[in-house]
Amino acid sequence: MHACWDNANIDYLKSIMPDGKLTDAIVYESAKKGSRLNVTIDETLKGKEMTMPAGLSFTDKDGTTRSEIRIKWWEDPTRSNYKDISVIPLEELPTSPIDTNLLPSTNYYSETEKFVFFGHYWLKGNPALYRNNICCLDYSVAKQGYLAAYRLDDEKSLSDGKLVWV
Repeated sequence: MHACWDNANIDYLKSIMPDGKLTDAIVYESAKKGSRLNVTIDETLKGKEMTMPAGLSFTDKDGTTRSEIRIKWWEDPTRSNYKDISVIPLEELPTSPIDTNLLPSTNYYSETEKFVFFGHYWLKGNPALYRNNICCLDYSVAKQGYLAAYRLDDEKSLSDGKLVWV
């Protein structure tokens, strides 16, 4: 997976591509800003986002001012707060509960689901699991970070000890 596994999004993609192939019509529809297919592909490839509270913003790694944060799609937003659900640690985010009315959905990837490995987030520091079934492998190798991998055998739960990086 590139950035976000959302079962509703994956089911939708399977329903419009039962043979797993893109058609010209699907490509055309995916380019229509705001269409269901465009939003689904955007979330799958870039991750879920939400607007920061109270007009807050931050400057990203490329110098762009942003008012939306990428959220941990494996966390239940109804039981989290703005600071904890942000993929990128931002000091200015409050620890107040999330206004779920601002979210398009409260779907999240639960602890009982299959392992999922993904990239996209340019994480910093030493590779570590988010949870026993959630593993990000993008640790900014292109910016002097780590090239990370997971040695998957037949385990029932992921373990930090199986992560390797150079």
